Amino acid sequence: MKKSILLVCALLSTHLLSAQESTQSVMESSGKIFVVLATVLVIYAGFMIFLTVIDRRISNLERQIKD
Repeated sequence: MKKSILLVCALLSTHLLSAQESTQSVMESSGKIFVVLATVLVIYAGFMIFLTVIDRRISNLERQIKD
């Protein structure tokens, strides 16, 4: 049973990787890859800023509770 599940996963991953290659070549040829990269970086930066703000607020609340 485990071998058949692994085989199905391997076949699906191979199919997905081949689909990514064709998508990647289309994105690179049209220049949209930079738009996608910029979008991912903006989302990542926003998430990091959000986590930093939340961490500071939690630290302040912890400090207030100790006092």
